[in-house]
Amino acid sequence: MKPVNYITSFRKLILTEPISGSIELMPGINITNDPTIKAQWLTPQCRDAIGQIEAAHLERESNFVFGEFDTEDMHEMPPEAFLIAVLRWIDLLLKDAWLLTDHVMQCDAAFLQVNLGDRTAWTKNYLASQVSFSDGYSYQGGDIEMSIDEVKNWAKTTDIVENYFHESKSSPMRFMMEKGYKRSARAMQFVAAARHAEHLAFKIANYCSAFETLFTTDSTELAHKLAERVAFFLGQRGENRRKVFDTIKSAYNVRSKLVHGDTLKQNQIGALPALSKECDTALRKILWEVFHSDDLKRIFDAHNDAIEEHFATLILGTPAADLSTNVAQ
Repeated sequence: MKPVNYITSFRKLILTEPISGSIELMPGINITNDPTIKAQWLTPQCRDAIGQIEAAHLERESNFVFGEFDTEDMHEMPPEAFLIAVLRWIDLLLKDAWLLTDHVMQCDAAFLQVNLGDRTAWTKNYLASQVSFSDGYSYQGGDIEMSIDEVKNWAKTTDIVENYFHESKSSPMRFMMEKGYKRSARAMQFVAAARHAEHLAFKIANYCSAFETLFTTDSTELAHKLAERVAFFLGQRGENRRKVFDTIKSAYNVRSKLVHGDTLKQNQIGALPALSKECDTALRKILWEVFHSDDLKRIFDAHNDAIEEHFATLILGTPAADLSTNVAQ
């Protein structure tokens, strides 16, 4: 075991298959349910340090998360600061897991151990923020089940997304309104804000901001243009265009009433859970496609002209100039 290591678990995640050894979710973050590995980490000394209640919880949980580092990896940070850095990486993992499924996974208390030669230092912290499902519900029946293949897909997805954000200087550690910050990265931040919002109207407002970030370049006829573009984009992928169009228009109606201090009728309030879930599902499908397609990344994360040209062609067909050229030939 290296001189710097931590243990934790992910609440609301059930691993459905036994893992022999562990799976690396991202560098420094490994997950397992192998009882042998748990026993190696939950030593009597560890139990004394973290407490019997916490140790029993980690032993019971369906998953066990751990990582090991060298002291050089801490870059002279104190243990408390280094553990916060680890928790930030875990937060990225949980955000990226949304691309696979709507979930309410969260990180339990994490315990960091640093061996200093003549003594051992322990520190504890956790992710305080909580998310809820897109329809507003948090806990009832909220466990997410993952097979080994799904866990590996989660790790692969995180690698694709976070490497892209890092290489394009669009990580969540940077200010998202800086010039050059990618639209897809800003959209993911709005999705994260929606998932953390307690009130459904605020969820929907943030989902609308995510759609707007991806699909629009100006405020002219915003709601109609946005609904049309999302409908055509998803329509190419088998979705009902009219249904998508109506969903986006309804969502923008809720957003407009919220930001302008208006109210909703009782039947509109009753429809919010389904509307929020539809927005969430649509964004997941859109962003999944964007992150897995170099062509779509170039379109959505390019200059405004590229987006305008793409959707003009998608909705209206081949530009007139191209048609004239074809006729002449």
